[in-house]
Amino acid sequence: MKITVGTYTKNESKGVYTIELHDKLWNINMIHEIGSPTYLAKMQDTLFTVVKNGEKGGIAAFRASVLVDQFTEEGSPPCFVSVIKERNVVMSANYHKGCVDVFTFDGKLHHIQKIEYVNGSKAHFIQYDPRYNLVFVCDLGLDAVYAYTINKDNKLSFLHHFRCEKGSGPRHLVVHPEEPYVYVLTELSSELLVLKLDKNGFELMSKKSLLPEGEDDKKWGAAIRITKDGNFIYASNRGHDSISVFETMEYGRFVKMIQNVSTEGIHPRDFNLSPDDEYLVVGNMESNTLTLFRRDMTTGKLSLLQRDVYVPEPVCILFD
Repeated sequence: MKITVGTYTKNESKGVYTIELHDKLWNINMIHEIGSPTYLAKMQDTLFTVVKNGEKGGIAAFRASVLVDQFTEEGSPPCFVSVIKERNVVMSANYHKGCVDVFTFDGKLHHIQKIEYVNGSKAHFIQYDPRYNLVFVCDLGLDAVYAYTINKDNKLSFLHHFRCEKGSGPRHLVVHPEEPYVYVLTELSSELLVLKLDKNGFELMSKKSLLPEGEDDKKWGAAIRITKDGNFIYASNRGHDSISVFETMEYGRFVKMIQNVSTEGIHPRDFNLSPDDEYLVVGNMESNTLTLFRRDMTTGKLSLLQRDVYVPEPVCILFD
């Protein structure tokens, strides 16, 4: 399996890297030299990255290791990029500007929509869910989660929103593959929120701390993933430098922490599950390392396979 790694380029990193996973992580290569490609998404044979170019920021498109197009504007780059493969659509969320942008892609990026939020916005996440045919946005600054429909012209139209507890900072989310639940990771309160979604909008069903019982400091949630069967959720905690494993219960309505393990590195900004859900790879940004775990496919628990694998400033883990 090949893994593509997005990075900051503040210190040692020069851009986008790949590394192989065959029972262990090995064979690191830099494939694109570009400024701060901190988040990645792939559509067919095209890799999209966040890009910082001097005083401008935006997204870039690479194909066969060649830059084919980029869209940049004055100001800070976005923090998140995702795609809708069925529509040839690319979307980004900009934390510093408080907006999301929508593009179509036909070999060139065509900017078709910008949604700007009110003062205080820190839009951190935008993702399409094919089962609901909705686009979800997390706004860390406004403590809000939004749901949008996507029209025939590929533009977004507001449908629902959920107001999280003030100061909680919703950062990323995942959607249950079968049941009507959305799981929101909050950065500032380090919680996992279980939201039920129906035609009337979102309803909070339960919430759990990302930290082990009895611990209430080092609150800095980062990334969240869910297994393909919806039975297990994983969340990373920066500061605490750990991954928490949750089992979903009562058809996804509740979650129970069943494990908390060290990431064996500093500042686990992102991690991801392999396509077969057998492995979990963590990017520890401040220690310049990747850590490899194996998943128990029955219990969901993690066991350490490899640590201290050098990759500079990793902040996004993308499996092909």
